Amino acid sequence: MERHLMKNLLLDVSAYGEKDYKLFLDIVKQELDISKYTDVTAPQALLLLNMNENVVTIGEVITRGYYIGTNASYSINRLMQAGYMSSEKSNYDKRNTYLKLTSKGLALCSQIENALEEHIKLTEKRSKNKLDLNFGLDFLKRLERFFLDILHYRK
Repeated sequence: MERHLMKNLLLDVSAYGEKDYKLFLDIVKQELDISKYTDVTAPQALLLLNMNENVVTIGEVITRGYYIGTNASYSINRLMQAGYMSSEKSNYDKRNTYLKLTSKGLALCSQIENALEEHIKLTEKRSKNKLDLNFGLDFLKRLERFFLDILHYRK
């Protein structure tokens, strides 16, 4: 493939990835507004959705990609203050704090998951071609590997 074309494709893929992420956050925000959740932002709700029933450390929130933002600890504190998440110090290593969702956090996740499921059903009814999310996810994983290889190659 011509280098110029490849560079343009990489830029387009990156731009569409960012746009799609922002659109997904807009959908989550819309669901929060409909459900009258005024004390949580869309990125925070996405963090809750990613965590769901997992018990994780603050560091794992970032390394597992549960929160893509500049200030995860601020959002975690806000979610704890609002009653969506609780924390507990490790019995073995007091430096570690484990996070888990409260019943309020799990209820929010359930509500958003149900709304997303309805969106998927409606989209499938309206569309002749089903959206192959597995193909898209596979592509994004390969693209991530490509970018990571570039970063590691330069070291």
